[in-house]
Amino acid sequence: MIKRFVITIDTESDNQWNCTNTQKTENAHYIPRFQELCESYGFKPTYLVDYTMGADEFLVKYLKPLNLSDKCEVGMHLHAWDTPPKHEMDLSISGRPYLIEYPEEVMENKIEAITRSLEEQFESKMASHRAGRWATNLLYLRLLERYGYRIDCSFTPGIDWSKQKGHAVGGTNYQSENAIIHRINECNKLIEVPLTIGKIRTKHISMNSGIKNFLKTAYQSIFGKRVWVRPSISNIEDILQLVSDISNEDSEYIEFMMHSSEFMPGGSPYYKTQEDINRLYSMLDILFQRITTLNYEGSTLRAIGAMVEEGEINV
Repeated sequence: MIKRFVITIDTESDNQWNCTNTQKTENAHYIPRFQELCESYGFKPTYLVDYTMGADEFLVKYLKPLNLSDKCEVGMHLHAWDTPPKHEMDLSISGRPYLIEYPEEVMENKIEAITRSLEEQFESKMASHRAGRWATNLLYLRLLERYGYRIDCSFTPGIDWSKQKGHAVGGTNYQSENAIIHRINECNKLIEVPLTIGKIRTKHISMNSGIKNFLKTAYQSIFGKRVWVRPSISNIEDILQLVSDISNEDSEYIEFMMHSSEFMPGGSPYYKTQEDINRLYSMLDILFQRITTLNYEGSTLRAIGAMVEEGEINV
């Protein structure tokens, strides 16, 4: 069995964590360093591009030939609040609204608008998608299928977003989802490639950091610690343990994710300085080396979809 390493980058405007910011796209200029690192390992990232970044002249000029030559994939990432057509909910002061909160007609119009824009800019059919803030429902998934999407990667196994408020309601609960590639129920052609999130057993119980930390590490040694293959969320030691555990289980894939803004100093809360960015790249190098030694091959989401259709991956 060929094991696949899928790199997904939510390619979006600078510091989306700051709800009062204007939409700037300076982080597009920091993507080439990451792309070059991926190419040095033979990996092919999937850049899931939102509407604002899809209009950035530098990004389009840089990624279009790479996408057309299969050195990466350009897919779609939809943030409802900055995707036309405009709607009163876009200006919500209570929080970033989920697309699933909008009327069906508005949902469809926004999906159509971003799909047409990206396909015109990149001269390529969109195949892959991730929802902004991870929120999906059956209507959303059916609309994606209607507009030609074949792969979704919005599911976060074991995570419940229902307490994370959008405009008025919470997000999607994925606690019962498993990290396996599968066809989405009630959608004939849409394939789900969930993000890799798993649990590891803490090997060392801390006795020297106070009772609170002792209880935390003791709990994790028994019930496991949840880890994402996402450097801004999980530390490198935990990620390395998780990918090794998954490799031993003969899983067909590992899916990594980051935001494009995390490659730019100050583009996110996690990496504020150039020194932080350099440390990030050191961690990425360590992770990519481990992935290579575990005999994973780089693959885009588009390629995963093709392998499913051709029967190379059973779902």
